[in-house]
Amino acid sequence: MSHTAYLTDGVRLYEIADQRVDANFGKLGGTLSRTTLRDCCDEDRVWTVDDLTLAALSEVRRAA
Repeated sequence: MSHTAYLTDGVRLYEIADQRVDANFGKLGGTLSRTTLRDCCDEDRVWTVDDLTLAALSEVRRAA
């Protein structure tokens, strides 16, 4: 990742700490994605979220 990305749920600010995509070798194949978020207000709070949770967050963009 070339730049730090930030997401919000409208209340808190999260930094994307890591993103991984691994091959799924099960019956259906495909990929498994993992995104690790870090809470910008409490850096001790770090967790891995699924794609559905990630889709519920909004990207924070810099003003032009």
